Amino acid sequence: MTLVYLPAQVPPCPQLTSTPTGAQDLATDLRAAAIAVKNVQGRAASVAAPAWEGDTAQAHDHAATQVAVRLDGAEAALDEAVTAADRFAARLSRLFVRRARINADRAEVNELIGALVAEVAAAADDSRLADFRQRADVLHRRAVALRGRIDAWVLARAEAEADLVAALQGVDSVAEGVAAAADPARPRTGDLTRQLRRLRGDPAALAAWWRGLRRAEQQALTTEHPGLVGNTGGVSMAERDEANRGELARDLDYYREREKDDQLTSKDERVLDNARSVDRALDEHAGPTDDAGAHLTKLLAYAPGLHSGDGGVAVGFGDPDTADHVSVNVPGLTTDTSSIGGNLDKTFVLHEAAVGEERGSVATVYWADYDAPSGNPLNPLDPLGQADFDGVALTDKAEAGGERFGDFVDGVRGSDQGPPAHLTAIGHSYGSTAVGHALAEGLPVDDVVLLGSPGVPADTAGELTDAQVWVGSKDHDPVSLLGSGDRGGVGALGHDPADTAFGGTRFETGEGDLRAEELLHNHTSYFTGTSLANLAHVVAGADDEVSEQPPRGAPGGGHLTLPELLVAASGASAGERLADGGRWLWEHSKFGGRL
Repeated sequence: MTLVYLPAQVPPCPQLTSTPTGAQDLATDLRAAAIAVKNVQGRAASVAAPAWEGDTAQAHDHAATQVAVRLDGAEAALDEAVTAADRFAARLSRLFVRRARINADRAEVNELIGALVAEVAAAADDSRLADFRQRADVLHRRAVALRGRIDAWVLARAEAEADLVAALQGVDSVAEGVAAAADPARPRTGDLTRQLRRLRGDPAALAAWWRGLRRAEQQALTTEHPGLVGNTGGVSMAERDEANRGELARDLDYYREREKDDQLTSKDERVLDNARSVDRALDEHAGPTDDAGAHLTKLLAYAPGLHSGDGGVAVGFGDPDTADHVSVNVPGLTTDTSSIGGNLDKTFVLHEAAVGEERGSVATVYWADYDAPSGNPLNPLDPLGQADFDGVALTDKAEAGGERFGDFVDGVRGSDQGPPAHLTAIGHSYGSTAVGHALAEGLPVDDVVLLGSPGVPADTAGELTDAQVWVGSKDHDPVSLLGSGDRGGVGALGHDPADTAFGGTRFETGEGDLRAEELLHNHTSYFTGTSLANLAHVVAGADDEVSEQPPRGAPGGGHLTLPELLVAASGASAGERLADGGRWLWEHSKFGGRL
């Protein structure tokens, strides 16, 4: 056979020597340092001389001024370093996406080259020579183009790394820091802060203003006021994550040092415990990345000192600003920042299930930024905890939580990019009551899911909201029997949404185990099995895939009342665990029901 010049296999695109997540972590560390320096600089700038006079007072003021000036230079240098690291992370994400596309095209071309090589080797004559040569020419051109793309990618990677090094070297001396502080282009945060505070109640207007800022201005505001930026609706979710991670890192460093010096107050200890809980939860979920190689997990709210020391936190998987489907999960009784671990696991399981629906991009959020009833009702040495827990029989905390939740959802809507996301609110246990109060005030969601609900503040779904209401209630979940309805119920927190008169769509969850010692498990196991599958269908907009079960009071929807369940469960329990189960049931049924 006449020769056919076949192209060689295209080599793979090299690995990134730095990763997007690594660059994000570098930016977080630098941002935490900038936040700490700005805190000290602010104190130094505000220091006034004691009741001294003459040379002593002048010397004091001069020293304080000199310290403030030097810290201002460090502050300016760190702001530039943060901006450079953030820009580097963004460039690495773009390189990550480019590399994935290059390697996908490379795999296709190499497969075609391999197939052509095999066909040429098997040919017995020249009858297909023209076809072979034409295909070989096409593959030659594609292979050359791919090698060119790989070379360009390698050059872009080197340029990104070189630019970062140059930017950091440009502010690595005292003189360069002072020059950065004096630069006329340096963002001045005073006016920016006032504008941010002025727009804070209008997420849509704030989002438009925020997007119009220079990146350096956004970063300067983030390091100057991380708690404000990280918890303000309308700021992009990516920037909220950056601000909150920086504040978290700064808190861990600051309070750990105070702990070493035995200087922590009881309030400080709670803040440090909350910061550690959030840090552990983020570490446990640090592995998953998004399509651009960046952290999948985002810290969307962080206020470790709020809510009587319980702290406030919100963590998302995926970016709510760009996702097609967004869900926000509100937990219930005993929720505080220390309980984030198990609750976040449930949210991640839901995220994976919803992504598996393959109906578009997904972001799932765990939101625990309200003062849920907590404390230990069985601890006689903790009367404050008992009092806090007993608040579950009242709607005060649910009403206040609903208002805060509404503000958060308004922020999600305000910073959304592109077509509005399909948004689902999920309330579990007392969290469903809080969500119910938010719905009563016009919560802008498309779907709402009420899980194991002790009651909501409306007799019908139509009175509560225009959104589609889905209800998950296991008949052997005693908490779900507390709402008023077809067969009684205490009704201290409102109507049972699983009741036929309510008019919601009840989806299949299973009944749960009847034994007394398993009743708590029934209440906490809605993020598993059939119930999880149905949750994922709702979140991803696959309503036609949801399997339903009759509401309570409808044909086929019979159920035990709460007293009947307690008797039946006690009879079904093993003797040695009966006492524990009965004690739990007693504590969770008195005073109008709990959870």
